[in-house]
Amino acid sequence: MELKPDVAARTDAAPHWRAAAPDRVPELGSLRHTEPATWLLARLGGLLGGGGRIKLLEIMGRSGGLFWRYAPLAVRLVPGSKLTRVDCELATLRTAWLVGARYEWHHHVYAARFSGLSLETVERVAAGPEDPGWSEPQRLLLRAVDELHSGRMILDDTWTGLSAHLTPAQRVDLCMLVGHYDMLAMLLKTHGIEPEPEMWRRGPLRWVRDSASGDGLTPGGLPRFNKAVTNRLVGPSAGKIPPYSVIHHSGRKSGRPFRTPVLAAHRGNLLIVPLLYGDRSDWVRNVLAANGGEVTHRRRTREFTSPRVLDAAGAATLPAPATLFTRLLKILVADLDPS
Repeated sequence: MELKPDVAARTDAAPHWRAAAPDRVPELGSLRHTEPATWLLARLGGLLGGGGRIKLLEIMGRSGGLFWRYAPLAVRLVPGSKLTRVDCELATLRTAWLVGARYEWHHHVYAARFSGLSLETVERVAAGPEDPGWSEPQRLLLRAVDELHSGRMILDDTWTGLSAHLTPAQRVDLCMLVGHYDMLAMLLKTHGIEPEPEMWRRGPLRWVRDSASGDGLTPGGLPRFNKAVTNRLVGPSAGKIPPYSVIHHSGRKSGRPFRTPVLAAHRGNLLIVPLLYGDRSDWVRNVLAANGGEVTHRRRTREFTSPRVLDAAGAATLPAPATLFTRLLKILVADLDPS
C-alpha cells in the first residue's frame, strides 16, 4: 500500500539536520558488539515500531550495561515527568528540532500521537514559539526550550511568565528534559544514527503515520459501514438518550439537509464531539464550512456556532471530557446557543 507523505517526510527537507556519516559504526547491530539483553530489547521494540530494530538501544548496548542504568532516568523524565503529557512532548519535539537530530524528531513525530498531538501541531513545533496557534503557556514553554538550547538558561522574562503556569517541580523537569534530549542528540549525531528504514510504516502502530485520515483511529471502511448500517440502528434513539446526539447540517455543495448521530458531551454551553473518524468526515467539513449548525440532545435542539477542531494542545484548558478524548483523538468543539 502506498503511504502518503506525513509531517516527518515534509520536514526532512529542512536544512539543519546533521549527523556524522553512518559508516563510523559499520558493525552497528551486531550481537558481537552489543550487550545481549539490550540487543534483544532493540529487536523487540523494532517489531512493535515496524523498523526491525531500535538503533538508539543498539548504540547504547556497545557500552556494556549503560542502557539499563540510563533507563530509570529516561522513565522518570519522560513518562514520569511532572509536566503534562502535552507539555512534555512539545518540549521534546522542540529540542529535537533545535539540535537537528533527525532520529529524535522522527520518533517523536509519531510518539506525539500518543500524547494527543495532531500532525498539524507537530508541524507548528518546527515553526517555533511565535506561531500564532499557540496558547500563551505553550508559547512560553517553547520559548524556554529555545533559551535553554541557545544560552543554557531560561531568561528572566520567560521565567517569570512560565512561573505563572508551571509548578517549581515542573520547571525543574523542563530543564532536565531538554538536557536529556540534548545529550541523546550528541550520542546519535556523533555516531551517524539516522531513523530506521520503514520505522512506523509497518507493524501494529503504523496508523500513527497516516496523514490522510485526519487523525482518525478507525479502519477506512468503517465510516461507510456506519452510515449504511449503524446510523440507521442508532438513529431512532439518538438525540433522545445520551451519549448520542444528532448533528443537523447542510451539504457544502448540494445544500441538502442531513442528520448525523454522534457521540457527544455537553458541558455548559460547549458541545464536545470526539472525532473517531478524524476531521475529514463529511459532517465535520459541512459544519466547519457553515460555521455552525444545530444539535439535538435529550430531545432539545439548539444552534451551535464557531465549530473548531482541536487536539490535546488546543484542548488543554477545556473541561475534563475534552482532555480525556484528546489523549488519542481530535475533537470538534462548538459554542452552544444559551437560550
